[in-house]
Amino acid sequence: MQPPSPLATPLAWNLVAPAYAAEVVPMFETYARAALRLADPPAGGRLVDVACGPGTLSLLAARAGHPVDAVDFSPEMIAQLEARRAGADITPHLADGQALPFADATFAAGFSMFGLMFFPDRARGFAELRRVLAPGARAVVSSWTPMESIAPFAAMFGAIREELGRLAGAAPQAEQRAMPLTTEEDCRREMSAAFGEVAVHQVSHVESYPSASEFWQHLARTMAPIVLLRRNLPDERWQALSAAASAAIADSVGEGPGSVTMTAWLSVGVAA
Repeated sequence: MQPPSPLATPLAWNLVAPAYAAEVVPMFETYARAALRLADPPAGGRLVDVACGPGTLSLLAARAGHPVDAVDFSPEMIAQLEARRAGADITPHLADGQALPFADATFAAGFSMFGLMFFPDRARGFAELRRVLAPGARAVVSSWTPMESIAPFAAMFGAIREELGRLAGAAPQAEQRAMPLTTEEDCRREMSAAFGEVAVHQVSHVESYPSASEFWQHLARTMAPIVLLRRNLPDERWQALSAAASAAIADSVGEGPGSVTMTAWLSVGVAA
């Protein structure tokens, strides 16, 4: 049995939390708004946001008149939410999404935006989300389509793998695992074990960047696997890897400016 992925522990998300809140929230709001539309909760209905991060969806929902219970296992992500909520009707909880601290049938809708996909036991995560929803309530769970289908990411990951291959086992386990829930079939199958009437939607966001180098630096601050790499590598090895990744992106799509289309699956299910 494989040990848990480093992305299934708070450390990676604690490390990335400040840059995540500062730089990726505008992009993630695209998916959060779509998720709220797809869930279509009743006016004023209480919502749960599991693996809430810095509160992207929670804040949008609260501004629309929904009280929100926001759950994350990363103290730094909860701190980012606390700093941003400015009196919004959001109750933060430092807790595990696989063991939600709520009674059965509590919420009018539930969400996990790019969080449940990293749970060590995704079936348990889906089941817990189902447990806390009222009958007939909808849940929305988001995940990414394959990153390797996006040219700059494919080039970057290839360069990272090549550079790590020279470092005699320096690659952490997170770099060696396939991303879960990257196909419509997998999304439908896993959610259907806990929810009925599952439908899977694609939602895209176009992210612009001024140069390939700045795009790489943004990823190096905001992507948890890369932040872990930087933490675990000696500085000179990180600098070599960074240069290789930046050059690979530029070779793939040009020096910039440019843009990248990020496409996500939004899986919607009904609590029977």
